[in-house]
Amino acid sequence: MVRRYLSLVFVAVFFCCSPLFGQLAPDRPAPKFLPTGELRVGINPEQPPLIFVHEERIVGLEADLARAFAVDLGVPLNFVVMEWDELIPALVAGKIDIIMSGMSATEIRSVRINFATPYLVTGQMPMVRASDLSRYQTTMALKNTQARIGVEGGTTGDFLVRESFVYAERVPYKDIQDAADGLANGEIDMVIADAPTIWWLAAIDETSGLSPVSAVLTNEMIGWGISKANPDLRNAADSFLVKLQGNGELDPMIERWMPFATKQNRQASPQPKPAPEPADQNLKHMER
Repeated sequence: MVRRYLSLVFVAVFFCCSPLFGQLAPDRPAPKFLPTGELRVGINPEQPPLIFVHEERIVGLEADLARAFAVDLGVPLNFVVMEWDELIPALVAGKIDIIMSGMSATEIRSVRINFATPYLVTGQMPMVRASDLSRYQTTMALKNTQARIGVEGGTTGDFLVRESFVYAERVPYKDIQDAADGLANGEIDMVIADAPTIWWLAAIDETSGLSPVSAVLTNEMIGWGISKANPDLRNAADSFLVKLQGNGELDPMIERWMPFATKQNRQASPQPKPAPEPADQNLKHMER
């Protein structure tokens, strides 16, 4: 499978595509919780349809949400592109303000960072060659497979294969598109990634002979990573999501990029949080 998603123009983009390194927002004083006066959003743009690159521009659901959040805050937006495994270290080191890159809000990650209220429920899904679909009619058949499984290293899909696919051969890739290419070329037998990404990869090249396996193997919540040292930004992100849900804009944004998503794929409507704890207590708080 060639890298077609980079040249694919999605039918309905919610906002105009922004330049790769930011866009301007209304001119008003920046909030004190943004030390550089802009919203530095850490991304790994290899997670379609949540975040990816089209003609040197960042597009996807997370990109649209980042633009809307920056406008809501009244600050310029700066997408900071990096490798997946660099995102959390960069956030902890203060090099970025927030991670908006289709990241699952897991307990392990919550030891190091906080998460804004998750806005989307998803899970890990396998993809195989269509000719092999009949081999995987049950979850047991999937987990007992001795197949070569491609994953993007350091993701929740990678962790799932390490923990649950004990007979399989794990094959790490730099990004999930490389894994899909490997599946199409016969290098591996299966790919496991977030369900939205699997549906996207299977849909963009119907002639590749790749097909999702209709089994969601985990239940994960997508949220934005925020430093434990910046509770005010977390509260602002939560308030922004409540506002989007309240005015009816959140669901249409999700549906534009994920028309296959059902109401069960949405997290319950974000609710306002109580007043923030004192800073020294907030630093010890762990989401989920």
